[in-house]
Amino acid sequence: MAYTGDPANNPIDRLREIVGDVWEPPMLSDETYQWVLDKNEGNERRAALELMRMMLFRLTRGMRERTGDIEVYGAEYFNNYLKALQLILKDPNITISLAVPYAGGISKSDMLANDLDPDNVTREFYIGFARREKLYNQCNPGPQDLSMGCDYLGKLQF
Repeated sequence: MAYTGDPANNPIDRLREIVGDVWEPPMLSDETYQWVLDKNEGNERRAALELMRMMLFRLTRGMRERTGDIEVYGAEYFNNYLKALQLILKDPNITISLAVPYAGGISKSDMLANDLDPDNVTREFYIGFARREKLYNQCNPGPQDLSMGCDYLGKLQF
């Protein structure tokens, strides 16, 4: 049986999540996961490290193969997994979930704040080259721009 998607209630699914063995076909069987978990007396951290080593050795079989127009880089999977394992061994408390996405330039005030920040390098990018106005200085015809104080020529009134 493979990954069931229930890591909260299933220790094997938790281990599969930790080591990254959640796709079909699984690299290791459930029996292997249970054997390693029993061998480590239920300690999931030690079991996960042992399972990662096992998976790493299985990934050593991957190689670069080429047939006509098709090329498979099997060694890349090994190299990426090795880097991830080294990262975890260097800092066992690492969490990659600390990354927070940021999308700039969604609102006119956000673009203006980015331009006013002296730490940001801004390029000379203009909507209308003849007018030399930036995007956030433009008013689009709509009720939101009338409430912001746009005049009839489409310029913001500061």
